[in-house]
Amino acid sequence: MIRAFVFLFLAHLALVIAALADCLGGEHHPRRLTRAWWVVIILFVPVAGGVLWFSAGRARPPRPRPGTGRSGSTGGPRSPKGPVAPDDDPDFLRDIDRRLRDENKED
Repeated sequence: MIRAFVFLFLAHLALVIAALADCLGGEHHPRRLTRAWWVVIILFVPVAGGVLWFSAGRARPPRPRPGTGRSGSTGGPRSPKGPVAPDDDPDFLRDIDRRLRDENKED
């Protein structure tokens, strides 16, 4: 019986720590209430505080715009916004080919 209470206490402690860390460490503003109110709720409402935070208070990540996600149905290849790997960059490959031809002409 004591093992069950220890397990439940540790599970509750893990839930509280996870909820507090998520509440205080998030970059987006929480829904419905301020962070201070969510901290009070998480700490003083034993199990429901953490459950409420994860179900009602946590900010949802921004939704991708239609047609820009991986599951978007644009039908064609997307142009990358960030840096391109060298073996995928046609200009880089063209430059290497030109350098190799120039080196072979010199020999």
